[in-house]
Amino acid sequence: MTTRREALIAAALLMGPALSLAQGRGPVPRGSLSLLSYYDYPPFSTGPHEGLNFELQAWLRQRSDSPLDSCELEVLPRRRVNARVEAPGWSGLVPWVAPSWFKDPDRKLFVWSAPVLDDEDLVLSLRRNPLLFDGMASLRGRTLGGVFGHVYADADPLAERGELRRFDSFTQEANLRMLLAGRVDAIFLSRSGLPWWRQRFPEFDEQLQVSLKPRMRYQRHLMLSPLLPDGLREWLLDAAAQMGSDPAWREALRRYGLPVAGAERQEARQA
Repeated sequence: MTTRREALIAAALLMGPALSLAQGRGPVPRGSLSLLSYYDYPPFSTGPHEGLNFELQAWLRQRSDSPLDSCELEVLPRRRVNARVEAPGWSGLVPWVAPSWFKDPDRKLFVWSAPVLDDEDLVLSLRRNPLLFDGMASLRGRTLGGVFGHVYADADPLAERGELRRFDSFTQEANLRMLLAGRVDAIFLSRSGLPWWRQRFPEFDEQLQVSLKPRMRYQRHLMLSPLLPDGLREWLLDAAAQMGSDPAWREALRRYGLPVAGAERQEARQA
């Protein structure tokens, strides 16, 4: 049986494009926006009010055509973000994610922007105990460091069968310290955060080995609630499509050593 929330979502997804065409490019009514992110580590969060989470918040508010009276950002654990976006009536935006991470590979539950960041997951191990990564089979018999709340759809089945051990930390930095201490054999780390982690840990390159083969390549998007006001939703989609050519956003990416999204990537299968 279709729930009321599902019916509202379906109606919004169907009516949004039609309303946008009917209204054209007229003024967007002013309003507020709630940003939710579970990324509390680089390059998305690098310090108090620093990182791509905050860069995005400022960029959306400061655009000359911005209809936002306010744009509030909350950084929460992944499980709390899941609960928030699954609650009836949620109306907001989750940045830096992919459809399959929110069980929406067909893009029917949420509204998805154009890709805004190319990324890939790397496998890190200690140089004194190197892991030559060539697929998930390379992890058999090893201890994998993870982050609470994160689902590793390729590695978790191995852990469930007892073919590898998974040891979770509450943050990515704690996870990295576990590896440096030799308490786990390998961790996953996004390439987008690599420049910052190398600055944070002077011993990074001396002690750690970064796999030549990535765990996966993917593109990050903005995930929008279909219950956002139609004009605001279309403005956000247009803004996301323009990020790669916007000088202010390109400069923000440059500060974090990141490329502009654009290379064709496969969609990620887990987060």
